[in-house]
Amino acid sequence: RAQQAAALDPKAIKALSQTGEKLRGLREYTVSADVKTRAPLASGQYKDFSGTAKYQVRAPDHLHASMRGIGFDRDIVFDGRTITVFSPAQKQYARIDAPGTLSTLVSAVEQRTGFRMVLAQLFTWDDQARMLEGAERASYSGEALVGGRRCAHYSYKKAGIAWGVFAVAQHLPCKLAFVDTRDAGLPGYTAELTWVERATLPDSTFVFTPPAGASEVGWDAFRGR
Repeated sequence: RAQQAAALDPKAIKALSQTGEKLRGLREYTVSADVKTRAPLASGQYKDFSGTAKYQVRAPDHLHASMRGIGFDRDIVFDGRTITVFSPAQKQYARIDAPGTLSTLVSAVEQRTGFRMVLAQLFTWDDQARMLEGAERASYSGEALVGGRRCAHYSYKKAGIAWGVFAVAQHLPCKLAFVDTRDAGLPGYTAELTWVERATLPDSTFVFTPPAGASEVGWDAFRGR
C-alpha cells in the first residue's frame, strides 16, 4: 500500500480535480477533436481509424455532436428532453425521450445502441477520488507541445487501462490519450482538442431536422453498427 501511495503524485491527482472543475464550469462552448483510434474487428485483427469529432454544447442539457471517420459516422442531437441519433451513411435516424443532463445522454446512447460516444468523459468527468480508486500510477511527466500549445502532461494507470491528460495552464485538456494494456493489440485512442470556451450557439443548433430522404427507424436498428 505504501508503494502504491508513492506512485500517486499529488500534483497529478490535483490535475484531474482541476480539469474536472474547469469542464463543469463551462456553459456554452464548442470542442473539436482530431482523433486517432485503434479498434478490434470481428476477425480478431485491429484497424486504425483517423477522424474528427465536434461537440457544440450548452450545459447542462443541450448538445449537438458530429463524429466522422471514427468507425461509425454519427450525428447526435440532445435538447434536454429528446435524443436523436442520425446515421449519414444510411440516412436513418432514431429518437427517444430521455429527459436529463449530458450524463443522461451519454449513458442512454451507449445502453440503447452500444455506441460509445467519442470523448464522452468530457461530459461525465468524475471526481478524482473515484477515478483513481485502486490506481497503480498517477504521475506528472513534464511539459509537451501539442499543436503549438505548451501543455502539462499527466499519466495514469488503473486496472490495465493507461491514460494521459495534457492540459493548458487554465486546466482545459488539449490532448487525451487512452490505451487498454490488457489487450495485446493495444486498442485505444489519442485526441487533440481545440476549444471555444465562450460560444454563442443559436437554439436551432439543438434541433434535429431530418435531411431529404431520411427515414426514422427504431433504436434497435443502430445496435452494433
